Amino acid sequence: MASISSTNSTSSLGNTSLRGFGGMASGIDRDSIIEQMTLGTTTKINNQKKKISQLQWKQEAYMNISDKIIDLTDKYASYSSSSNLKDPTAFAKNVISVHGKESSTSFVTAKGTSSLINNVSILGVGQLATSTVQRSQTHISETGLSTTVSDLGELSYSSKLAGLKLSFGVYDSTSHKMQDKGSFEFKSTYKTMEDDENGGKKEVTHTINYTPQTEAEYKKLVDDLNGLANEDGEDNALVKFTLEKDADGNHLIKVHAGKAAEKEGYAIKTSSSALTALGYEAKEGVDTSQGIKFSDFTSSQTKAFEESGIHQQSKIDYLTGKKLYFNYDGNQKQIELITSAERDAVKELTVKDLSTEEQQKLKDALTAAGEISPGGALDESQKLTDVYESLNKKLAELEEKKETDPTAADAIEKVKAGMGAISAKQMDKLKTESKLQDRLDKAFGKDMVKANFDGNISFSVTKKGSTLSAVTSDYNLLKELGISYGESNKINLGGTITQGALTEALDDEKIKITDANGQLDLKINGVQITGLTKDSTINDILSKINSSSAGVKATYVDATGEFMLISSETGEGRDISFDSDLAKALFDGGKDKLEEGKNAEIYVSYGDGKAVKLDRASNTFNLEGLTVTVSGVFGGSYKTDADGNEIKDTEGNRIWEANTSESVTFSAKADVDAAVEKVKTFFEDFNALVTDINKEITTRPDSSYQPLTDEQKAQMDETSIENWEKKAKQGMLYGDSAMRDLSVAVQSIFSKMMSNGASYEDLKEIGITYSEDYGDGGTLVFDETAFRTAMENNPEKVSRIFTGGNGISKGLVNVVEETFTPYATRYANRNGGSYGRLVEIAGTNKKPTTLMDNDIYKQLKEMQETIDSLNERLQVEQDRYISQFTTMETLLNKMNTQSSYLSQLTA
Repeated sequence: MASISSTNSTSSLGNTSLRGFGGMASGIDRDSIIEQMTLGTTTKINNQKKKISQLQWKQEAYMNISDKIIDLTDKYASYSSSSNLKDPTAFAKNVISVHGKESSTSFVTAKGTSSLINNVSILGVGQLATSTVQRSQTHISETGLSTTVSDLGELSYSSKLAGLKLSFGVYDSTSHKMQDKGSFEFKSTYKTMEDDENGGKKEVTHTINYTPQTEAEYKKLVDDLNGLANEDGEDNALVKFTLEKDADGNHLIKVHAGKAAEKEGYAIKTSSSALTALGYEAKEGVDTSQGIKFSDFTSSQTKAFEESGIHQQSKIDYLTGKKLYFNYDGNQKQIELITSAERDAVKELTVKDLSTEEQQKLKDALTAAGEISPGGALDESQKLTDVYESLNKKLAELEEKKETDPTAADAIEKVKAGMGAISAKQMDKLKTESKLQDRLDKAFGKDMVKANFDGNISFSVTKKGSTLSAVTSDYNLLKELGISYGESNKINLGGTITQGALTEALDDEKIKITDANGQLDLKINGVQITGLTKDSTINDILSKINSSSAGVKATYVDATGEFMLISSETGEGRDISFDSDLAKALFDGGKDKLEEGKNAEIYVSYGDGKAVKLDRASNTFNLEGLTVTVSGVFGGSYKTDADGNEIKDTEGNRIWEANTSESVTFSAKADVDAAVEKVKTFFEDFNALVTDINKEITTRPDSSYQPLTDEQKAQMDETSIENWEKKAKQGMLYGDSAMRDLSVAVQSIFSKMMSNGASYEDLKEIGITYSEDYGDGGTLVFDETAFRTAMENNPEKVSRIFTGGNGISKGLVNVVEETFTPYATRYANRNGGSYGRLVEIAGTNKKPTTLMDNDIYKQLKEMQETIDSLNERLQVEQDRYISQFTTMETLLNKMNTQSSYLSQLTA
């Protein structure tokens, strides 16, 4: 409802006594006198406010009617409404039943309407429409689940920093303690919002590598740490990172105050778990009781990150005690990879355990590395792990000399050969000593999952079709094993295209995997699948294909290890083309794995018993107005010879032999219950509206109930105010000309129906009559029993009366809508550009633009302006009288002072 806010003013002066003090000398009740002297103006204000209240109530009454009119037409005369009664389908025979043997009817559903419903039948379905299906080659890793662990002596790197925290606080001088102010955790991932291929934004997750080995990896680590710090915005960052080098060229990752920490004056708490891993060493004499200042922190970061943040050890030492979750055909078990005993057996190997050939390779390696002199002897008691470590260091030195020393290349090859001999012996020893196979047998059954130590550590399944995958939340372990989370002998949907199961398909260097922009070059049916990179998961790829316009749906069948592309539409001619190398490599299994789509073949009779073949691309089709869906084959078969081969006619078509006992027929009836419910509710809503209209124009206002003033409301409780205003609001539209005209129009609806071609007998037959109470304003009587009978026996007549047609120019719903439209409508173009008389007078909540564009709103605005003017006049009057009384009080006070002085002189 439109509302004008007014300034509250009371009949008393209220707070005017705050300006001066009345009656201190004279004893006169100043405020009471001024109230009487300004009574004329305050009375005008209160009267105007009463008029505003009455006009607002009148507007509410109008809007109550106009809103209900629009609700009624929206509900029953709008084609977008589920309760629409203008549409003949609300009364049509559209409940279709399928008759015949259950073995046939279970394959057929139908809806809609048809004039041939009693003639048409389906004799049978020869074949269903199918989609074109292209299966890929089988993507199963021949080596099973393979790791990159082949060199047990190779150095392994794990992070000392990942998962730790820097905590921050502010020193409290009262408690002499650091107050917690948040922390920064060195998490494994962080997220950013980046532009997507559609011009919008997408969330991207970045994984942080805490064990960098190259200069580029160190720079990326610092960039990623800053990305993690700024994940909630640069202004909220607690820290920022820079990369420096010490005198030996090793890396220092420096930590500085971020904008948030700098602004708030945070210090680093000494209990922070990440201090040591960042190379912090407290200096003597530095007071850290109030936390560590960022300047002191960075100056004390003296240890290189290679030492403080990264733990170096041999691969076998790293893997000892590590456990990996294996999932074998849905059965998941945690398996220890290498036990301490198994490791110790490998590390007990000495030079003596090498064969003569292997010892020679080792001797050549040590000679090339300068560890023994030419012709010198090997120390057979020396442990191979120690020899390997020594050679590894020499190899690094030789690699640095390679550019300047021409002899280094030959030495490098000999050192690598010697290290390779050690690695092969260690792996062979592990194969002999390992009880890993026993642990796998205990978990999954004997030899179901095989552990292999041939060159590298790998796992395979012996049962064809079985799936083996590995998972762990330990990022470093996955990195050291050289596998991704969920790595499998089949396709890992959470992995990328670089996974082992796809190695063979994508191992051809001629295959173009990405385009010039680093996007996957994936093109199907002429459509480029965008938004994918080498880092995208297989799930991402399948999802992008399915949401594209390529016209196919992609899936992965775990049981066979194949991708499957299915044309989105059924029927013949639904080709699937692969228009890029990557698409072919992933999805094209060749003609042998292509199933071309087929059309449905349905045999129909039109009442003469003859079979008419319908060839349709979809299993849902139109049959003389009915929408029919078939889901199975029934009703006969194609003719075959003695050997079971199909016999074809001279035109090459298969010959259908119908089994008429399996045919299906149709019948239709109206949805009586739904129609009864809609029509019953329509008359309830219509009559409620008519009753409201009649009540508004016949209820006289009670002049003894006027709008309450603020003083009156202050003396009443809420219930009393509510009951009073309920009586005061009655009769607001009594005698209103627009409402009288509306009531007359409503009372003519029944006669309008007869003038449009519906007879009184027709209306009565379907349960509609006019109320015999001529004082009720034109309500209609609905006989549910009669209406139900009419719907069951003659729904066509019901439809004509409600929607028109066949002798009735306008149906009941149209007549009702046209009757109400001149008074209230949602669509001005239906009413000569007007939203209706009632809406023009008071507006409607159903059309917000009318709330400030109606006659009453304009009147209220003018009345508000009058009140504002009267309030200004009242203020001037009050100020003038206050000034006069203040002057009088001042004079009386002086006189009283003089009188008191004279009295003292004569005393």
